[in-house]
Amino acid sequence: MKIEFHTKGVILTSKQKSGMQKKLLKTKKFIPDEPITVDVILQDESSPEKGGIDQAVQISATFGKEKIFIEETDDRLMRAFAFALKRFERKLQHFHKKRIDENKKPGGLRFEKVLGIIKRKNKIKVDEEEE
Repeated sequence: MKIEFHTKGVILTSKQKSGMQKKLLKTKKFIPDEPITVDVILQDESSPEKGGIDQAVQISATFGKEKIFIEETDDRLMRAFAFALKRFERKLQHFHKKRIDENKKPGGLRFEKVLGIIKRKNKIKVDEEEE
């Protein structure tokens, strides 16, 4: 899992960054076999000059053909990250469950792979017998 942090108008300490990385790495259990790229964007939505204190966290992930984008805003950066992380985990669980359900169906992905292997072996045997 490749995690990249981008900040705009926010100071991110190394302790905060390592804590966020640890929490994001725990979500890898839902997609263990695919390479995943996660971009975390931390930004100050409305700085004190603009008259506000909103902090925004955006988490975007790409794995295989799937893309996930989550955005949360709060007055505290770590709380916004916690909310975004919860939503991100739920999305990953949804995709993981969806993939498992597809594999269990008779016409699912796994069944088709096994059937394809059997057909190839039978074709090879038939071709050998014809020669």
